This record gives sequence, structure tokens and C-alpha cells, in this order.
Amino acid sequence: MRRRGVVRPGGAEGVRTLAGALALLLGSASSPAAAQEPTFCVESIRQSNQGFERVTLFRDGTLVWKVSRDGKDKLDKHELPTEEVAFYCEFFGKPSLWAEPGDWRSMITAGMNAQALVVVTRPDGTRKEFRFDELSALSPEVSALRASLEGLKGVFLAPLAPLSRFDREALPIGLILRRFDGAMFRVRRVDETRDIIEIEGVNDPYTLFVPRVELRYQFEPPPRPRPAPTPTPDGGG
Repeated sequence: MRRRGVVRPGGAEGVRTLAGALALLLGSASSPAAAQEPTFCVESIRQSNQGFERVTLFRDGTLVWKVSRDGKDKLDKHELPTEEVAFYCEFFGKPSLWAEPGDWRSMITAGMNAQALVVVTRPDGTRKEFRFDELSALSPEVSALRASLEGLKGVFLAPLAPLSRFDREALPIGLILRRFDGAMFRVRRVDETRDIIEIEGVNDPYTLFVPRVELRYQFEPPPRPRPAPTPTPDGGG
């Protein structure tokens, strides 16, 4: 059964309300229904002093984005292709992500520091919670989680770029890639044997090894190459 509670903005009180809403979500894990396959792969709730938003990806491919701001609600729905749903549900359940700590909050309570609560699930009914804010120093795995959530919101504006936009020829050494969460990375090496791209943070000096087929789910596509100029026949005019 889906939750109907409304999270209202308003500083620390809003955050407490948000935590209560998530507690209702997690509390269902002790019920008999929790042993069944969850209806969603991921649900993210973001609270700020301007309002809140909730993004939910259901296992049937339905993506829901609800925004409540200034007393008004906006609800959008989108159906994802089967292969994209399969990737996201597997990505949100991968062991390396679940091995990460759940609480990444900076504990800075500035008014503009939005709080996020994310629940990821597996088909066996298990769930894991992540908490962070806009000032959190996240691990690479949790940063990738946040970037993937931004990518999900982006599909309401435009579909994900096709894999062809990330062909090896489009990823020269030194190319700057922008992740959906705004982080910038530089291509360092392309492992053609394993089809893995080695990238390095531009501002944060750490290295990631990302399967090329996964780039489209976390990064904006590289710019298209400019077409070669058309040769002008001798004599012109």
C-alpha cells in the first residue's frame, strides 16, 4: 500500500516530518508483506525549505516524480523501456552499494541545505536506506547513486542518450564528461578488452572504472563531432 502522508517544508520540523514519513515506509519491512517482492526499486525523498519532491521507480517500469512547492503539487509519470528498468533495478541492488554506510549527513542545518532520504530494494524484500544532504561528502558509490537519481529525473525532459553516443571513438583521452549531479570527470583510459572507461574527477582526485554501457545512465553524452567542411571545387564560385 502506498503512503499518503504529506511532508511539509519548514526547517528542522520539516526534516523531522520527512524522517517520520520514511519511518512509515521502512516500518512496513516488519510486516508479512515485506517478504514479497517490493513494488519499487528506488524511492528518493528530498526536503528543503522550499518544499519536497519524491521520485519513485516501480518495477513495472513506471517512474513517478512528485513535487510539492508553495502549496501546490505537481505529479508526472513516465514509462521506462524494459532494458532501462532492468539496469536501474540491478544497479540499486548491487552489493558494492549496499556495503556502504547509510548515513552521510553533514549535520549542517543551514536553511538551504536540502535533506535527502533514499530507499533501495531487492527482489527478496530487503531494503537499505541512505541519508545525505547537499553538503555531504559522499563515497564514489553513493555519489553514483545520487547521479543516477538525477538521471531518472532528467528523462522527464528528454530520453537517455543512446549507447551509440558513448562509442569508444567519442571518448578520446582527456575528454571531460559531466555527470548528472554536476560532477566533472576526465577520461584517462579506455580498456577495449573489458569495455571499461577509466575516468578521474576534475575537482576531486579519485578514479572510477565505469563499464561503457553504464555511462548513459550517469553522464551527459559527449558533444557530437563537428562535420568536416565540404571541399570547395577548384575555381570556386
